[in-house]
Amino acid sequence: MFTQGSKLGSKAKRLVLFILTALSAWVLPSVGPAQDYPNKPITIHVGFPPGALSGLVVQTYAEGLKKYLPKPQAVLVNYKPGASGAIAADYVLKQPADGYNLFSFPVDLCVKMAKDGPTLHFKLEDFVHLGTSGTSPTCILVNKDGPYKTFEDFIAAAKKDPGKVSYGTPGIGSLIHLVGEIFQLRSGVKLNHIPFAGGGPAITAVLGGHVDSYLGSIAAAGSHVQPGGGLKILAVFARERSRDFPDVPTSLEKGYDVDQITWHGLTAPKGTPPSVIDILRKSFQKASEDPMVIEALIKVGYMPAKWTAEEVERRAKQEYELAREVFKKVGLIQ
Repeated sequence: MFTQGSKLGSKAKRLVLFILTALSAWVLPSVGPAQDYPNKPITIHVGFPPGALSGLVVQTYAEGLKKYLPKPQAVLVNYKPGASGAIAADYVLKQPADGYNLFSFPVDLCVKMAKDGPTLHFKLEDFVHLGTSGTSPTCILVNKDGPYKTFEDFIAAAKKDPGKVSYGTPGIGSLIHLVGEIFQLRSGVKLNHIPFAGGGPAITAVLGGHVDSYLGSIAAAGSHVQPGGGLKILAVFARERSRDFPDVPTSLEKGYDVDQITWHGLTAPKGTPPSVIDILRKSFQKASEDPMVIEALIKVGYMPAKWTAEEVERRAKQEYELAREVFKKVGLIQ
């Protein structure tokens, strides 16, 4: 009896060990990435050139993000400019989906995808949103010494001579082009669109008196709208007045429902382990609440945004659908 019981006990122990080993092989891979993450530098890829406003915002968040990762690790910024961020996006999606290559997702890319979707190698669903780095409202910018002193002056001139008053943009199908088309559709005015190879040249043209206006973000205008600058804001395309320019009316106050902000999100490629996504979202959220990050954003004209990852995803879809709707109406796409 004793010997037989010992044999049965030994078999039972081996069976239990086998089951535990099998369970561990099944369970551990699902939590493994988070246990070891991050074990090397993380790189955020930006689709605009060094020195651009978006790059400054990402640099700020890179510094903040590394403070709140579960393990000390460098967060680098790599620039791959071109095509409203599409070049950088395409590069990131070709890298392993392991959380070490992230993409700074600009609202501009939603517009780019709406216009050029069939020619791109990716879609909105290929990105997992982690959060947003900040927002800035768009506005009507004119030369402060030009003929338009108020929003009413601008509208009156545009209605008097349809197609004469001009506005510059970074290019056909850009976010600013979209803003211009929305403004025309909802105000009933007809403007002359002058595309440039970037926002900088367009703003320079307004400063030089070669173009009447630029419908860009307040943040992009930078020092040009500060005391001593050469530009003046006639109206803000937002629901609320700008914190930095409280005396400037919104277009909504003037009877025109145009609400368009610029924003930059942070994304990871689809397929990144959920445990890694969870770490990145929590770390990014903490960085968004860091006083150093908030102060740095405000200095460059951005407002901190506490959007959840789900909110960023929803807004990205809305921006894409709005751009397609507007571009179809104006005949830019079929």
